[in-house]
Amino acid sequence: MAGQVGIPTPSDPAARALIDGLMDHLAARDFDADRIARFAELCERMRRELDLDTRIAVADAVRRNPPVGDTIRVHSVLFQLTGDLYHYERILHYLLFGIDAVAPELLHYTYWCLQRQLFLGRAAPEKAAAFGPCDLFRFYDAMVRALARRWSLVPPRHAPKAGPIRRVAVVTNQFTGDQHQPTRDAFDVAARLQDEHGLDVAIINANLMPLRIENLFIPPMVVELVERYEGVFAMEMFGRRVKMASFTGRAFERAKLAAIVGEIEGYDPDVLLAFGGSNIVCDLFALARARPVLCLPTSSGPTMALADILLGFDEHDYTADLPALYRAPFARRFRPFSFGYTLPPSDGAAADAGAGDGPFTFAVVGTRLDEEVDDAFLSLLDAVLDRCPGAVVTFAGPVRSLPGRLAVARHGGRLHSLGHVADIRAFYRRCGALLNPPRQGGGASAAYALAEGLPVVTFAGGDVGSVAGAGAHVADRAAYVERAAALFGDPQRRAEQAAAGRARYDAVIDRRRSIGRLLHYAEEARALFAAPETPR
Repeated sequence: MAGQVGIPTPSDPAARALIDGLMDHLAARDFDADRIARFAELCERMRRELDLDTRIAVADAVRRNPPVGDTIRVHSVLFQLTGDLYHYERILHYLLFGIDAVAPELLHYTYWCLQRQLFLGRAAPEKAAAFGPCDLFRFYDAMVRALARRWSLVPPRHAPKAGPIRRVAVVTNQFTGDQHQPTRDAFDVAARLQDEHGLDVAIINANLMPLRIENLFIPPMVVELVERYEGVFAMEMFGRRVKMASFTGRAFERAKLAAIVGEIEGYDPDVLLAFGGSNIVCDLFALARARPVLCLPTSSGPTMALADILLGFDEHDYTADLPALYRAPFARRFRPFSFGYTLPPSDGAAADAGAGDGPFTFAVVGTRLDEEVDDAFLSLLDAVLDRCPGAVVTFAGPVRSLPGRLAVARHGGRLHSLGHVADIRAFYRRCGALLNPPRQGGGASAAYALAEGLPVVTFAGGDVGSVAGAGAHVADRAAYVERAAALFGDPQRRAEQAAAGRARYDAVIDRRRSIGRLLHYAEEARALFAAPETPR
């Protein structure tokens, strides 16, 4: 409790209560799903409500004298408080030291929990440049090798068939339906390869992200699973059909991975397309040099993959920005590419832009708004609205806690949350500009905005910065407010930016332009596969 050896004792009763609650959870022995959820929420409140110096002081005291010997629990919590990647290094090195004694499902679950927090931008920047290509990549590589070795998952090598590619397996970690952007993207890539290029294509829905809690990593991670997507069947979406094999077992276990590997072997593809990084099944094939593997990243930055070729999310060579000591395994496999997006259907109806009657609506769009719209971004929106009289900000995307925080913001009456919006393109037609929070994801939100002529305001990092291009980038908070205010106040500038966005979508972002390049790289992966082995 606050006041015990080394633990800070703030004068504020609310802060003391948070610290006492933390120490209680850290020392507890009995947990169920409800207690894990309360533990995670408490850490999130501490991150929001306590100043950094207090959080660092608490973390240092716990690190010196932990109340429990659970390395994963303690250091995942201390990372939540501080963003210090030292704590994730401790977790990974702890697991690597005894990797042959750690249950594979715990390796897998911890990896994904940690990866998610990095994706959400929770890491302080001081160690971030090296952590992905060093600690995280080496852990991922060791985990895949341990799975192959301990579970005897070593597919046999197949010599490439003569002639061009005829059959492709598109392997995805999660496929949940037409309201999930990565699912739409995976289906669209598969359908275009099939319908526009005449290939035999199958989607392999591995469902290999965490589907149940395996340890006390805080916060936990459990993703959506669609139970009805089971077995082999024809998947129909947006008037197109592609065959799919889907695996819905919730346990991460040898039997499930062996069944997926067996299904791929029976299908006998010429090349495997790993749709997204951390694609364990494809990497088992790549590690064994069993079949050619091409990885198509679905987000910008370093991608965890063992594939023969690792495409870029955009034309920028991100490997040039990696520390020289860790660059080689990424650089020798990297090929420039633009991920590309296909517009979802729109019935052309004007969406309800919320309760505000302002003549100008700024849009904020995402599927993780509760996490991405933090207090700092709300403060930035307040500054934008100070400069834009009568304007409103409307949030589109599923939310839980955000509406309550909007209500108490300084401009709460001008901040509106719609929840999920089915026709995002129709919604965009009611808006004047898209405001992007600092985050890693969100590429589709920017792609559809460009196509609809909606100017984007964004910092340079992450998927939105990549998709929107340098013309939408701002350097700092002041420049963010200035660009938003200029788009609000200058219709001519807004029209010019709208035209530039549409041109960028047509020339760079439209996926129709990228599938031919994808096939070209797939053929190169086959050629590399047939060549003498190179180190991975």
